[in-house]
Amino acid sequence: MARKALGRFGELQWIRVSGEQHPLYGYPQVPFLGWRFAEPDEGKLCGIENALQTTPTQYEWRIDTSRRNWLLAPSRLFGGADGSAASPEFDERVNQLMRDQDFCLRALEDLNAILRTLAEQGKA
Repeated sequence: MARKALGRFGELQWIRVSGEQHPLYGYPQVPFLGWRFAEPDEGKLCGIENALQTTPTQYEWRIDTSRRNWLLAPSRLFGGADGSAASPEFDERVNQLMRDQDFCLRALEDLNAILRTLAEQGKA
């Protein structure tokens, strides 16, 4: 669903979706979406930000475009001094939040809602 929704905005070179059940242990993981467009531009970013702003969610979400791969994640993942996914604390925050299974489940509902909005907006 994520590849199709983002693919409506442009050709994807890479995508990673987290949030489904852990393949070995079966518990829900912290949801986030990372991707790279073949040709990233402000128009694509505006479309994705619009979907984010118009989707009702239980948590606040952010897009980090500070690196080559863009990241959409709950704001709670962007803690730390620099507030980016590139910070060394990112993996530690993921591991801490994974202990909050209620957060993981609700945030996954949010991500699915955002993806549905992206898919609909990308059709226009």
